Amino acid sequence: MLSSFAIKYYPLIQSSNERVVHSAKIIQNKWNTYRILQFFKNIRKLPYYKNEAAISGAVHNIARHEDAIANVLKQMNYKPFKIPSQIKKDEILKWNDNPELATAIPIGSYVEQPCGTHNSPDFIIKVSNQQVIFLEAKSSKSTFPLYNSGSVKQNYIYVFCSEKTNETTIYKGSSIMSPEQHKLITEHIEKSRKADEELNAKLKQLDINNRGICYYTRPMINQSGGKLCTNYFEHKYRKKSELHALNWIKYNGK
Repeated sequence: MLSSFAIKYYPLIQSSNERVVHSAKIIQNKWNTYRILQFFKNIRKLPYYKNEAAISGAVHNIARHEDAIANVLKQMNYKPFKIPSQIKKDEILKWNDNPELATAIPIGSYVEQPCGTHNSPDFIIKVSNQQVIFLEAKSSKSTFPLYNSGSVKQNYIYVFCSEKTNETTIYKGSSIMSPEQHKLITEHIEKSRKADEELNAKLKQLDINNRGICYYTRPMINQSGGKLCTNYFEHKYRKKSELHALNWIKYNGK
């Protein structure tokens, strides 16, 4: 049986312990938010890097754009992590919208090329159990990147640097391509895939030379309209897009 002392004071002790735990969680959440925001603020200070080799004026050049990003992550005390091989790409991609599923990754760690070198994203950053950020690195000699067949991912954060301006900017995918545009392009790609299948079936029937001729439509996302539309560094919505990205990062894990 509990003593009269325990009966009297146990609820107070328990309440005190709960307050300590609650305060610790608040402090940890604030640190998590500060660290990821500071990371992206530091990223914006980076010069231009190629995907293959750096051309910054630094004496000890970092090899690639991705290496430069990884270096800033390490400066903010994020730890590199490798996803266990049994976790497949389809499962990994679910973490973007369902961060609570990313139990395999420790908080405060990052994964480079989680789905392979030819697939997006380039990085996954585990901010907390409620927030996992998918980051895509883009680099171009021009003032806008090419998105190729990967399209523009609505909830990815993009880090883009330009040789022409020797600057870096950040933005959320939805600041470049609207959800309606994304839906329309996705539907068009699906129709093209079906048309490709029908065409290839006919080409196979007509393959009298036995050469296996077939056709594949590769999507290519481009931008036009002059520098008012395509210059990411002079664009009237640059600051708005950067702020939107930072605010989304700040409040997305709440």
